[in-house]
Amino acid sequence: MLTYHALGYYGLFGVPVALVLARLLPPGSRARRMAAGTALAALSLIAAIVLLSY
Repeated sequence: MLTYHALGYYGLFGVPVALVLARLLPPGSRARRMAAGTALAALSLIAAIVLLSY
């Protein structure tokens, strides 16, 4: 069963990977925009979990 804690834990693994990919991919490419969007989504998920946990 996935809990809020597990979602935040897996989100933390997504952020560094997405940021590294966004850094390595060529500027303006669709893959780079998707990697940046993934990092933003993971950070938003972590923020929402923290907000809902209080």
